[in-house]
Amino acid sequence: MTNKSSRRDFMKKIGIGSLIVGFNLQSQSWATEADLLNAPPEVFADNFPVFEGELITDETSLSEAADDFGHIHRYVSRAILKPAVYQDIIKMVKFANQHNLTIAVKGQGYSTNGETQTQGGVVIDMVSLADISEVNDQQVVAQAGARWIDLLTKTVPHNLGLPIVTDFIDLSVGGTLAVGGLGAQSYKHGCMADNICHLKVITGDGRLLTCSPYQNSMLFHSMKGGLGQLGIIVEAGFELEPTPSQVRAYQLVYDDLTHYLNDNQRLLDEGLFDGVQGGAEPDPGGGWRYVMQLAKYFEPDTPPVDAELLDGLNFVYGEEVIQDLPYFTFLNRLAPVVEQLKAAGLWTLPHPWCPLLIPASKAQAFIEDTLANTPPNDVAGPVLMSMQQREAFGSLFFSVPEEDKFVYFSLMRTAIPPTPERVEQLTQANRSIYEAARALGGCQYPVGAIPMSARDWKKHYHRKWFLLKLLKNWFDPNNLLGPMRGIFKR
Repeated sequence: MTNKSSRRDFMKKIGIGSLIVGFNLQSQSWATEADLLNAPPEVFADNFPVFEGELITDETSLSEAADDFGHIHRYVSRAILKPAVYQDIIKMVKFANQHNLTIAVKGQGYSTNGETQTQGGVVIDMVSLADISEVNDQQVVAQAGARWIDLLTKTVPHNLGLPIVTDFIDLSVGGTLAVGGLGAQSYKHGCMADNICHLKVITGDGRLLTCSPYQNSMLFHSMKGGLGQLGIIVEAGFELEPTPSQVRAYQLVYDDLTHYLNDNQRLLDEGLFDGVQGGAEPDPGGGWRYVMQLAKYFEPDTPPVDAELLDGLNFVYGEEVIQDLPYFTFLNRLAPVVEQLKAAGLWTLPHPWCPLLIPASKAQAFIEDTLANTPPNDVAGPVLMSMQQREAFGSLFFSVPEEDKFVYFSLMRTAIPPTPERVEQLTQANRSIYEAARALGGCQYPVGAIPMSARDWKKHYHRKWFLLKLLKNWFDPNNLLGPMRGIFKR
């Protein structure tokens, strides 16, 4: 008696009918016990894995998963795997390789352009792997599905934290590291992916590898900001450092972009502040004004001397706002903003963002031209604008302009009205702005909604393109991972 017929006889005896136990090779669909009883055994894969976690295939769940924070694309997968252990992911990856199924990885679902979805493939929902362990005075280890807020809630009470923290700390660890992760401290410490000490990765061919600068080092460096193209991050370790108890936050208003950018460059050169970022906002009198947001860490017995820190800066005096915050409150400073957006109904609207990295020497003219041609209603969200130092960024595939300094410039758009036509209009505007930036030596920070072809991605990676292709063939030879970005067309 064959294994398949044995299984069919067993299921007839116990009367089970709804659990997913197989894969139909003809229809490329998942099969329940009832399906196996009503079709010839030869149409089913004979190597279907048994998962400790949950494999979900009902239409309601698949429809709900065919969405993300961008609310732009709806790619419907055939199944969602909620792994209980790393071995569940390994089994699914190996099965997908055998049956030509694509795989997308989802954390908290804050992608904006459908990157965590897959049409007709499998979504691995990492939220079920969210443990945080090994918190000591030197290191913390977190699974990929954990959120930064959960990690920091464990470390900050011990006066320990990370050199850089992404501005929005509800993001998942794995998703942030896959794209890089920028924050107020980036000008000193690069992206969050630059501050990993080790990773555990399941490659596209189903191997679980521990990697660090000293072990499987090429995979380690390639996964940081690598957009999930070579493997699935399942665990990451970070070195911890002492944290301050207080942060003095400064908000400075500028009415002139030249003064804003000059001061931003000076702040980078001097390095006196622990956080430097800012942006543009509509001026009540018309046009735009600029807001610098600075952070200085301190202890209550040695408070900062504001006059010394702000001396020589060309902001509009009298409009500055200065406040002291507990360190964790500073890290979670976007929480009240998010609640306001949710209350206003804006959080659930489409978000066709346009995040760019512009060479510093070309930034002023580019920003002035872009803002002059962008009505505030075409943004309906923040405009981020902060200068960065190239030497702080070391992740292999995190593309930045080649000048010593560059400006992170991002139109954090909200589509109003939230119609497909409006979304299309804004994404095409993103494409035009991106092309103008690329002509100046700029590139995108790949967390937005900028239409990209495989040829565009080749230009994005420039001299590293052939290395990326080689590594893709090595670690994900069947091109299963991260399909919706279209970097490597199947």
